[in-house]
Amino acid sequence: MPPPGGAGRAILLSRRVMRPTRVATYHRTVRASLARVRENVLDWEHLPWLHPETFSHVRLLERRQDGFRVESALRGAAAGDLLEIDVAFEADGLTYHSRTVEGRGAGTDIVTRLEQVAPHTTRIAVEFLVPDVAPDRAQRAGAVYTRLYTLLWDQDEAMMMRRQALLDGRLSNGMREVEVEDVRLRHATVCPHLGGPLDDAPVEDGCVRCPWHGYRFDLRTGRDTGGGPLRLETAAG
Repeated sequence: MPPPGGAGRAILLSRRVMRPTRVATYHRTVRASLARVRENVLDWEHLPWLHPETFSHVRLLERRQDGFRVESALRGAAAGDLLEIDVAFEADGLTYHSRTVEGRGAGTDIVTRLEQVAPHTTRIAVEFLVPDVAPDRAQRAGAVYTRLYTLLWDQDEAMMMRRQALLDGRLSNGMREVEVEDVRLRHATVCPHLGGPLDDAPVEDGCVRCPWHGYRFDLRTGRDTGGGPLRLETAAG
């Protein structure tokens, strides 16, 4: 038996690594254009805000024209149980990979193929390629991934449809009246970032936070509390 080093170690490692298993393929048609879907795929910031049941946080590690790499963690995971996820489009712009490159599930490759079938309709097919799955567990793993992606796409589709309505002028910006320190104020109900809904967003410490991307605005000044250049329209009540 060769020692665990050099070529011998490489052989042992190769024997332990199983080829990814296709545990399921998820098909769906979403009411969004290909442009909106691509915009959504490249939008790393929304992961823990639009999908709070799934992701606890996100931190950008690398941003590229064709994708990004982030650090994240699944909601409820133990402290320090982090993931690195790399999302990248292929050259055709119609296929992208969501790969877990570090952490639990490393080696998983979720491959999504897009096909625009109408101006505001895109067909998707998502293949879940998961390593180290025994044949008798593949069906159960596929069911878990399918349930998860049904929820994720439900949430993404609602966001994409609202954004398209804003871009088309079918949804206008309103004003909402709230009370901050016994002072009546009004603020715009459309987030100045990408149009997130602020109609029912909770007001805490005189600030309102967008549920899509977590941008937080001081209602007394309209300023982004994170120091960014965005400003929310506000007025006296």
